[in-house]
Amino acid sequence: MPIPPFTIDGILPPFQGSDPGGDRALMSPYIVTAVEVTDSFGTTRVRQTILKRWLEHRSALRAAGIVRGFQWLDGSFLEDKEPNDLDLITFVYRPQTLLAIQNWQPFLMARPELFERTTVKRRFNLDAFFIDMNGAREAILSSSRYFLQLFSHQRHTFLWKGMLQVGLEDVGDDAAALARLVPPPNEKPTGGDDDS
Repeated sequence: MPIPPFTIDGILPPFQGSDPGGDRALMSPYIVTAVEVTDSFGTTRVRQTILKRWLEHRSALRAAGIVRGFQWLDGSFLEDKEPNDLDLITFVYRPQTLLAIQNWQPFLMARPELFERTTVKRRFNLDAFFIDMNGAREAILSSSRYFLQLFSHQRHTFLWKGMLQVGLEDVGDDAAALARLVPPPNEKPTGGDDDS
Protein backbone atom coordinates (compact mmCIF):
# COMPACT_ATOMS: atom_id res chain seq x y z
CA MET A 1 0.00 0.00 0.00
CA PRO A 2 1.49 3.40 -0.93
CA ILE A 3 2.26 6.04 1.68
CA PRO A 4 -0.77 8.31 2.02
CA PRO A 5 -0.40 11.99 1.13
CA PHE A 6 -0.14 14.68 3.79
CA THR A 7 -3.35 15.99 5.29
CA ILE A 8 -4.27 19.66 5.12
CA ASP A 9 -2.36 19.98 8.43
CA GLY A 10 0.87 18.77 6.78
CA ILE A 11 1.01 15.39 8.53
CA LEU A 12 0.41 11.77 7.61
CA PRO A 13 -3.15 10.73 8.43
CA PRO A 14 -3.44 8.28 11.36
CA PHE A 15 -5.79 6.14 9.22
CA GLN A 16 -7.31 6.14 5.76
CA GLY A 17 -11.00 6.03 4.99
CA SER A 18 -13.88 6.92 7.27
CA ASP A 19 -13.42 4.24 9.98
CA PRO A 20 -10.42 4.59 12.33
CA GLY A 21 -10.98 1.02 13.49
CA GLY A 22 -11.45 -0.48 10.02
CA ASP A 23 -8.97 -2.29 7.81
CA ARG A 24 -5.62 -2.68 9.62
CA ALA A 25 -3.74 -2.09 6.36
CA LEU A 26 -5.27 1.40 6.33
CA MET A 27 -4.08 2.23 9.87
CA SER A 28 -0.83 3.69 11.14
CA PRO A 29 1.88 2.57 11.37
CA TYR A 30 1.71 2.00 7.62
CA ILE A 31 3.87 -0.94 6.54
CA VAL A 32 6.09 0.31 3.72
CA THR A 33 9.43 -0.34 2.04
CA ALA A 34 12.62 1.72 2.25
CA VAL A 35 12.15 2.58 -1.44
CA GLU A 36 8.70 4.00 -0.70
CA VAL A 37 10.18 6.09 2.12
CA THR A 38 12.94 7.54 -0.06
CA ASP A 39 10.60 8.12 -2.99
CA SER A 40 8.05 9.95 -0.82
CA PHE A 41 10.34 11.90 1.50
CA GLY A 42 13.68 12.34 -0.32
CA THR A 43 12.54 15.63 -1.83
CA THR A 44 15.38 17.95 -0.68
CA ARG A 45 19.12 17.62 -0.09
CA VAL A 46 18.59 17.82 3.68
CA ARG A 47 16.04 15.02 3.57
CA GLN A 48 18.24 12.94 1.28
CA THR A 49 21.20 13.32 3.64
CA ILE A 50 19.07 12.15 6.56
CA LEU A 51 17.76 9.21 4.52
CA LYS A 52 21.29 8.20 3.49
CA ARG A 53 22.36 8.21 7.13
CA TRP A 54 19.27 6.21 8.10
CA LEU A 55 20.19 3.60 5.48
CA GLU A 56 23.82 3.61 6.69
CA HIS A 57 22.65 2.98 10.25
CA ARG A 58 20.45 0.11 9.11
CA SER A 59 23.42 -1.37 7.24
CA ALA A 60 25.64 -0.99 10.32
CA LEU A 61 23.03 -2.74 12.48
CA ARG A 62 23.01 -5.67 10.07
CA ALA A 63 26.83 -5.76 9.97
CA ALA A 64 26.78 -6.03 13.78
CA GLY A 65 24.38 -8.99 13.58
CA ILE A 66 20.98 -7.28 13.96
CA VAL A 67 19.24 -8.71 10.92
CA ARG A 68 15.66 -9.19 12.19
CA GLY A 69 13.25 -6.52 13.30
CA PHE A 70 11.45 -3.44 12.09
CA GLN A 71 11.44 0.31 12.60
CA TRP A 72 8.76 2.86 13.29
CA LEU A 73 9.57 6.18 11.60
CA ASP A 74 8.12 9.48 12.74
CA GLY A 75 8.83 13.04 13.83
CA SER A 76 9.08 16.19 11.75
CA PHE A 77 10.64 14.12 8.98
CA LEU A 78 7.17 12.75 8.22
CA GLU A 79 5.64 16.22 8.16
CA ASP A 80 5.39 18.78 5.39
CA LYS A 81 8.42 20.83 6.53
CA GLU A 82 12.21 20.69 6.47
CA PRO A 83 13.35 18.35 9.28
CA ASN A 84 16.49 18.31 11.43
CA ASP A 85 16.52 14.55 11.91
CA LEU A 86 14.47 11.37 11.70
CA ASP A 87 12.83 9.90 14.80
CA LEU A 88 12.72 6.12 14.91
CA ILE A 89 12.17 3.16 17.15
CA THR A 90 13.89 -0.06 16.19
CA PHE A 91 12.24 -3.26 17.38
CA VAL A 92 15.24 -5.60 17.59
CA TYR A 93 15.37 -9.40 17.66
CA ARG A 94 18.65 -10.50 19.22
CA PRO A 95 20.96 -12.79 17.23
CA GLN A 96 21.04 -16.41 18.46
CA THR A 97 24.46 -15.91 20.04
CA LEU A 98 23.16 -12.98 22.10
CA LEU A 99 19.94 -14.39 23.50
CA ALA A 100 21.37 -14.54 27.02
CA ILE A 101 21.18 -11.16 28.74
CA GLN A 102 24.77 -11.52 30.00
CA ASN A 103 25.86 -11.52 26.33
CA TRP A 104 23.38 -8.94 25.08
CA GLN A 105 24.22 -6.10 27.50
CA PRO A 106 27.98 -6.03 26.73
CA PHE A 107 27.16 -6.18 23.01
CA LEU A 108 25.05 -3.01 23.31
CA MET A 109 27.54 -1.19 25.54
CA ALA A 110 30.41 -1.92 23.13
CA ARG A 111 28.54 -0.24 20.24
CA PRO A 112 27.46 3.28 21.29
CA GLU A 113 27.65 4.42 17.65
CA LEU A 114 24.71 2.10 16.95
CA PHE A 115 22.68 2.09 20.17
CA GLU A 116 23.45 5.13 22.34
CA ARG A 117 20.93 7.88 21.58
CA THR A 118 23.26 10.91 21.69
CA THR A 119 26.01 9.23 19.67
CA VAL A 120 23.56 7.93 17.06
CA LYS A 121 21.99 11.37 16.72
CA ARG A 122 25.37 13.05 16.22
CA ARG A 123 26.61 10.48 13.72
CA PHE A 124 23.46 9.57 11.80
CA ASN A 125 20.94 12.41 12.36
CA LEU A 126 18.60 9.89 13.96
CA ASP A 127 16.74 10.28 17.23
CA ALA A 128 16.87 6.55 17.84
CA PHE A 129 15.22 4.35 20.44
CA PHE A 130 15.27 0.57 20.70
CA ILE A 131 12.88 -2.10 21.96
CA ASP A 132 14.33 -5.54 22.69
CA MET A 133 11.87 -8.06 21.24
CA ASN A 134 13.53 -10.83 23.24
CA GLY A 135 12.98 -8.99 26.51
CA ALA A 136 10.21 -9.46 29.06
CA ARG A 137 6.74 -9.29 27.50
CA GLU A 138 5.56 -6.69 29.98
CA ALA A 139 8.54 -4.45 29.13
CA ILE A 140 7.89 -4.82 25.40
CA LEU A 141 4.21 -3.92 25.83
CA SER A 142 4.97 -1.00 28.15
CA SER A 143 7.65 0.44 25.83
CA SER A 144 5.48 -0.03 22.74
CA ARG A 145 2.53 1.70 24.44
CA TYR A 146 4.74 4.60 25.50
CA PHE A 147 6.29 5.16 22.07
CA LEU A 148 3.02 4.65 20.21
CA GLN A 149 1.38 7.38 22.30
CA LEU A 150 4.43 9.65 21.99
CA PHE A 151 4.92 9.19 18.24
CA SER A 152 1.26 9.23 17.21
CA HIS A 153 0.70 12.85 18.27
CA GLN A 154 2.38 16.14 17.40
CA ARG A 155 4.36 17.43 20.36
CA HIS A 156 2.94 20.95 20.45
CA THR A 157 -0.54 20.57 18.98
CA PHE A 158 -1.36 17.02 20.18
CA LEU A 159 -2.75 16.41 16.69
CA TRP A 160 -3.21 12.70 15.99
CA LYS A 161 -0.91 11.64 13.13
CA GLY A 162 0.40 8.62 11.29
CA MET A 163 3.80 6.94 11.17
CA LEU A 164 5.55 4.32 9.04
CA GLN A 165 6.91 0.82 9.66
CA VAL A 166 9.87 -0.55 7.68
CA GLY A 167 11.31 -4.07 8.09
CA LEU A 168 15.04 -4.62 8.59
CA GLU A 169 15.42 -7.91 6.70
CA ASP A 170 15.35 -6.75 3.07
CA VAL A 171 18.91 -5.67 2.19
CA GLY A 172 17.96 -5.34 -1.48
CA ASP A 173 15.20 -2.87 -0.64
CA ASP A 174 17.72 -0.67 1.21
CA ALA A 175 20.19 -0.86 -1.70
CA ALA A 176 17.45 0.14 -4.15
CA ALA A 177 16.38 2.99 -1.85
CA LEU A 178 19.95 4.31 -1.65
CA ALA A 179 20.29 4.18 -5.44
CA ARG A 180 17.15 6.30 -5.82
CA LEU A 181 18.51 9.15 -3.70
CA VAL A 182 19.64 11.60 -6.35
CA PRO A 183 19.69 15.38 -5.81
CA PRO A 184 16.45 17.11 -6.75
CA PRO A 185 16.91 18.79 -10.16
CA ASN A 186 15.95 22.33 -9.10
CA GLU A 187 17.91 22.52 -5.88
CA LYS A 188 21.33 24.13 -5.55
CA PRO A 189 24.15 22.21 -3.80
CA THR A 190 24.68 23.18 -0.16
CA GLY A 191 28.43 22.71 0.03
CA GLY A 192 28.67 19.11 1.23
CA ASP A 193 27.40 16.98 4.07
CA ASP A 194 28.27 17.98 7.60
CA ASP A 195 28.40 15.21 10.19
CA SER A 196 27.55 17.49 13.09
